[in-house]
Amino acid sequence: MDTGVRLGFLPQGLVDFHDVHRVVFLKYARSRGITRDEAEDVVSRTFLQLYRAGELFLSADNRPAFGFKVLRDVLVDHFRAADRRPRALPLTAMDERPATDGGISELICRLDVEKALERLAPQQADCLRLHLFLDLSPTQICFYLGIKRSTVSSHLAAGRQRLAEHLANYRPSPSRRGKEQHA
Repeated sequence: MDTGVRLGFLPQGLVDFHDVHRVVFLKYARSRGITRDEAEDVVSRTFLQLYRAGELFLSADNRPAFGFKVLRDVLVDHFRAADRRPRALPLTAMDERPATDGGISELICRLDVEKALERLAPQQADCLRLHLFLDLSPTQICFYLGIKRSTVSSHLAAGRQRLAEHLANYRPSPSRRGKEQHA
């Protein structure tokens, strides 16, 4: 298979990578609290960087890890340029599904979980975000982070434990509508 660029055509390896990983990259960007349009822009810039990397990317031993590292770097640049920290969105906003209890308690809970995730080591937080918010398996996470599956499992276990400690006394304030639904 020829991976070279000819007459403006994209390398097939990059096209295939884009087709397989774009949605995960978008979901990850959205999980960091940016709008759909911002996520599209970040992911587009990520794939542009991968295109510019050329043979360095195409010959990488672990393309998902290479691409995911570029995605995280582009997100950092995005937040620096916007001069703000990531803001958390409710999980339902990622799918545009309506919240089951009016959305307020889910939003509050999501913000509290996001604050707790920020207190974890970066790889623990990334493992948990990919697992909890994107529903990726430990095997998939190891490809994206470029680490061993056993390390992912360790990060997930330690991250869950630390997250549980941070949220030990957490009691979400139930919304009125939520109470009515369960009554």
